[in-house]
Amino acid sequence: MKSKLLIPFFLILSLLYFSPYFIKGKAVYIPVHDNLNQLNMQGIFDGKMKACFFPNENLVEFTLPGTNPIYHLAHLKLDKLFFSFDYFWGFVFNEIFYRILAFLGIFFLLKKYVQKNRLSEFFIGLLCFAFVTLPHWPQGNLSIAGIPLLIYAFLNLYHKRNVLISYLIFLFFPFYSNLFLSGMFLILIMFIALIYVTIKKKMNIFLPSAFFSLLLCYVISHYPVFLNEFIYQIPTNRADQILGGLTLWRSLKVMIHNFFLSYNLAPSLHAAIILPSCLIITLLVILKKDRKKLKSILPLWSALFLLSILYGLFYWNPVLNLYNNSQLGFRFDRLYVLNPVIWFLLWSILLGWIGQTFRNKFSKIVLVILLGLQIALNLYFYTFRAYSEKPTFKEFMSEEQFAEIRKNLPEIDNDFRIGCIGFYPAVANFNSFKTVDSFSAYYPLEYKNSFRKIINNELTQNKALKDYFENKGSALFLFDDEIGTHYTDQEYLKQNIRSITCDLNLPELKKFGVEYLFSTVEVGNAKQINLQKIDYQISARSYYKIFVYKIN
Repeated sequence: MKSKLLIPFFLILSLLYFSPYFIKGKAVYIPVHDNLNQLNMQGIFDGKMKACFFPNENLVEFTLPGTNPIYHLAHLKLDKLFFSFDYFWGFVFNEIFYRILAFLGIFFLLKKYVQKNRLSEFFIGLLCFAFVTLPHWPQGNLSIAGIPLLIYAFLNLYHKRNVLISYLIFLFFPFYSNLFLSGMFLILIMFIALIYVTIKKKMNIFLPSAFFSLLLCYVISHYPVFLNEFIYQIPTNRADQILGGLTLWRSLKVMIHNFFLSYNLAPSLHAAIILPSCLIITLLVILKKDRKKLKSILPLWSALFLLSILYGLFYWNPVLNLYNNSQLGFRFDRLYVLNPVIWFLLWSILLGWIGQTFRNKFSKIVLVILLGLQIALNLYFYTFRAYSEKPTFKEFMSEEQFAEIRKNLPEIDNDFRIGCIGFYPAVANFNSFKTVDSFSAYYPLEYKNSFRKIINNELTQNKALKDYFENKGSALFLFDDEIGTHYTDQEYLKQNIRSITCDLNLPELKKFGVEYLFSTVEVGNAKQINLQKIDYQISARSYYKIFVYKIN
């Protein structure tokens, strides 16, 4: 394909990829798990980002009432600015923006350092498009998709090229990525790389200064966490987290599974196309006795095997017991976040070898088929799901329904707080209701202990819920032993659970200023526990069947 046609071609592909948002608007599916269900952690209140970046007297406790102000501060992240006007369209813009940056990063990395004229710009563009159109975790931004951009900047500084733009990448990256998803591993890898180039006597002044710039910017962008860990030193739920371990045999099985799996937080979708094609091409390289190429791909294969081994070992009982006793809180098993980049670097090198070794039409057809299939797979897991899966964003947030509920409440201001039964508190927060419950990955341990008093009677009736609350600790939900964790599937609740017996500690709820309970299942013992039902017009088309009760 001619160079002047490349931009229109990839623009059309991009329009197809993002088409659900512009054709269906809010009637699209956006992942709920680890995304919409935890929007409160991003400070999304009343449909947009309202958390403050710095402490002030007007901090809103939309959740976690009574906790230190540092738990209500937003990290200094670029995406928060996009959400400050409207969350949905900010989300759409963010999805497009970080993928553009990721495309540029992997494109220049492949063209300047990996391919070196082995593949045409068309095939490099397809490779890059296949990488950036993976269904990346929306809240990750550049955490995984931008790793090639960071590698490109590092190699530039190593070779003393494009120094200014490379420094800017190191300064910018922490403000558009997550330290606790991939940042910790990137810092460790870069530190090891610095030791390596020092041993090889190829160190220059640019590399360590870029490393410390990255480190400093991560501290600044995530400053509320560091403020607590080193200044306030408030014990958090992370110190109370206990993960369940495995036997050695099951740990070995996890190692094998990890080699093939694609994780929700770091999707690589490599099992169907990339893995088998990499194995076949590697075999061809061995048969051709291309030692130089083997030398370049063996470290990547080794890294993939090593990451799988480390992941499985993390869950082996002796290792996990050490981790639980350390009370570090950081999840070292998330090494799998490096998998997508390694798989695609390996794949790009091997496809480049095919293009260079077999310079004929057949090899080009093979490359087009492989890359086309991977892109089609990505479109299925992202675009097709956005068109077809349920609940849609509009259904999940149900803004009209919550507005109708608010009109029927006697309070005329937002000073009251509610509790949510059978649905995610983040939905109530999105609709401007303050909640006592929350999905929070990082909060005071004292709050967890206080919250346990509210739900303890429910937990004692359901061991699975008790373990989920005690060990995972992020879900501060008003659990019901009958509803369990069926929060996403509201149709299941409508069809299978007629009513529940509420055993929540209502006096403890009142201590947090809770005036109302919103439940997606009718509370059968409402009169017995002194709950007054508030009537409002429920639409048969509503995604939630919410019953509203005032705590007397």
